[in-house]
Order: sequence, then C-alpha cells, then structure tokens
Amino acid sequence: MTQTALAASQNLVPSDEAAIRSAISDYERLWNLSDLDGMAKLYAPNVHWVNVKAMHWQGFEEVDRAHRIYFDIMFKGVQQKLLAVESLTQIAPTVVVAVVHWHMDAFKTPSGEIAPPHESRMTLVYVKQADGWKIAHGANIDVDAGAARFDPIRGAAMQGRKS
Repeated sequence: MTQTALAASQNLVPSDEAAIRSAISDYERLWNLSDLDGMAKLYAPNVHWVNVKAMHWQGFEEVDRAHRIYFDIMFKGVQQKLLAVESLTQIAPTVVVAVVHWHMDAFKTPSGEIAPPHESRMTLVYVKQADGWKIAHGANIDVDAGAARFDPIRGAAMQGRKS
C-alpha cells in the first residue's frame, strides 16, 4: 500500500488515524473476498452512497442492498487494490474525510460491456461511533487519465503554467 505525505491530518489522534486506516484496509479485504456481510459492518446506520454513475443510495438498507445486487451482477470476485490513502482530514472531533485511490480489475457491466481495469478515487466520510469508525458517506469517481494530464495542480501538461 502506497501512502502520500498528505495522508495524515495534523489534528487527528494517532489511534484514530490507525483505526481509520485499518477500516480502509478492511474495506479492501472484504471487497476482495466478496464478503458483503463483513462490508455491511463498516457502514453507519444512516450511510449514504453516491456510486461512480451518480446513483444515490440513502440509508443502510439501500446501500447494503445495492452493493449486494451489484456484487451478484458484476463485482463478485473482482479485485480492488488500495493504491493510496491520499488524505485524512478531521472536520470535527468524530468526523474524518478520507480520500482513497484504488485500482480495480476488469468486470462486466449490467449492460454486458467489459469495463477494463482502471483507477478510481473514493471519498469516505467516517464517523466515530461506540463500535468504531464507520462509513457515513461514500462517493467514488473513475479516474480519467487523459483529463488528469490537464489537472492545473498536478497534471504534467499544465506544469509551468501561470495563472
């Protein structure tokens, strides 16, 4: 697992940072095992999820059901690799936003097309609860490598440009 220098929040207590990183690793492990019962334990009861195609699932039942259906249709056995925890930002004593960079293997979409291996970024909002840090909100976006070249901060095609 690669981690960037930006990954730690200055205000985040080391034990909380370790617990959140462990929860992210659990997400990767459980996804790769297609263990939906285990993944369900990572969610807060009021979790919301916006998937890569902008579908918005609200509440534990919808998030859990949507993931189970999509695992049955296209994700069972598809491996996901954690490339980096790019940032952990504490926005309140019991709320942390994580930006996570993933690699996903190829899979067949519900329409029958093959989605090639690709990278994505996920924003996960974690809330500290009595039983640990849980995902209160998740959103993932596919990385567009062609467009990334023109990122005004990190894109190779934009280096040296002045505003």
